[in-house]
Amino acid sequence: MKNKKQIIRNGIIFLLLIIITFIIIFKNHNFEDTIKLIFTVNYKYIILAIVVMFLDFVLESINIKNLLSSLGTKVSLLKTLKYTLIGFFFSGITPAASGGQPMEIYFMKKDNIPITKSTLVLLIELCSFHIVTISSGIIGAIINHKLLSNGFIWIFIIGSSLNIIALSVMLVGLFSKRISKTLVNLFIKILKVFKYSKIDALKENINSSLQDYQEGSTFIKKHKLIFIKSIITVFFQVLMYYSVSYFVYRSFNLNTYSYFKIISISAMLFISISSIPLPGTVGISESAFLKIYLSIYGIDKLASAMLLNRGINFYLYIIVSFIVVILSLFNLKSKNILKKEKVC
Repeated sequence: MKNKKQIIRNGIIFLLLIIITFIIIFKNHNFEDTIKLIFTVNYKYIILAIVVMFLDFVLESINIKNLLSSLGTKVSLLKTLKYTLIGFFFSGITPAASGGQPMEIYFMKKDNIPITKSTLVLLIELCSFHIVTISSGIIGAIINHKLLSNGFIWIFIIGSSLNIIALSVMLVGLFSKRISKTLVNLFIKILKVFKYSKIDALKENINSSLQDYQEGSTFIKKHKLIFIKSIITVFFQVLMYYSVSYFVYRSFNLNTYSYFKIISISAMLFISISSIPLPGTVGISESAFLKIYLSIYGIDKLASAMLLNRGINFYLYIIVSFIVVILSLFNLKSKNILKKEKVC
């Protein structure tokens, strides 16, 4: 009941953020002209954008499937695609994408995949994702350093720093037991100074997480090739995500900038905003897009491009993934009813 209330609350906050964001944006952009322009774009490229975004999910699903297989658990691609879309939905509606992985683990458990295995798989996938997005984001910033002006440089510095810190914490947790314990003890001492009331429970949770991380470290050390394969798969996965922006760009019959130029801007944009603790980075993503892509689209096409880009790489698949969540919950409920009938 508590989880259901939390999901509903997150959903309401998410919808309110969307409404507020678009009210603010369309104070400066004519909504009618923006929609009219969307209906004039080349839809061949819009279809390609939708396809490459779907391939992003497929590649993540393949990665999860291969990692589970390496741990001796055979799962169909359709099931791992289900986990991926469920993770996308709950990451999208929760602050800092905190709800995605726990819900993936929950549904994997319901399919009889042990928590130890699902946690390890998602940990490796997450590490691979951070390595790829940080590397590509920094390269994108070097290539497009002229766009880091008018205050955007600070968004990039803060965003990339938070991502690097997150990756560093994961790697320390994975590969250094001694440093991990030192950092945990230091963190607990700081909390004691501020008289935090639930220190013992928190310490237990952190130590449990560290144990999972260290089990992951042992696995990675023994199976380096699997980790490298994961990084390669994630590279192509992320490339598909960045490609959405290129096909949206081409849909306006624009061809001044190359594929590499457009995706490098997307990489820089992603690392700048992905760590912002807002559900789906709603608000900041739209605002940052309008700022960073102004010189690419010009003021007339800018709002339309933002709507198409965010519509395809986020809002469309939030709707798709929501349907998957509902069907998955209905399927679980049906299974539970059948089990009760058998018991009776």
